[in-house]
Amino acid sequence: MSERTLHRRLAAEGTSFQRLLDDTRRELAQHFLGQKEVSLADAAYLLGFSDQSSYFRAARRWFGTSPRHYRLRLINEESGRS
Repeated sequence: MSERTLHRRLAAEGTSFQRLLDDTRRELAQHFLGQKEVSLADAAYLLGFSDQSSYFRAARRWFGTSPRHYRLRLINEESGRS
């Protein structure tokens, strides 16, 4: 399938490649941040960000806070359930 055809089909579905990429990265970021053994630098790399600052900006957009603070929130919520 050509790039243009993909863009047209995604537009017909009311989305875009960039939106799908962003949504997928957000979901994976939540998963990685919940894993204590995955460093923040490794998470940025695994999500395909060219540098950590891009990852940190995206995390602030997604979660309203830095990746570190979001991880701490997840850990606190998890320990509260145990």
